[in-house]
Amino acid sequence: MKPTREQLTSAVAAAENLRAAGEDSLFLGKSLLYLQQRNEYLEAVLSAAERYIKFGQDEGEHRRLVKAIEEARAAEWEETGEVDEDLGLG
Repeated sequence: MKPTREQLTSAVAAAENLRAAGEDSLFLGKSLLYLQQRNEYLEAVLSAAERYIKFGQDEGEHRRLVKAIEEARAAEWEETGEVDEDLGLG
């Protein structure tokens, strides 16, 4: 079940506290913070994709969609240490 905004805010704060205190032996804080950040990037991709489709595949919306995808990929590559690859979407 999806947490409320307040529950998610509380969970993220607790995750940050676990990490800051060095008490994250099970990596729950690290995992939640990673997934929260990833979710924000993917929500931006979803929003851009919906606008792109809604506005008849407009060129400007296409650029915004590609940019959102590239930002999500770049954040993932930064986290995993993988080499940046050209998606060929531009």
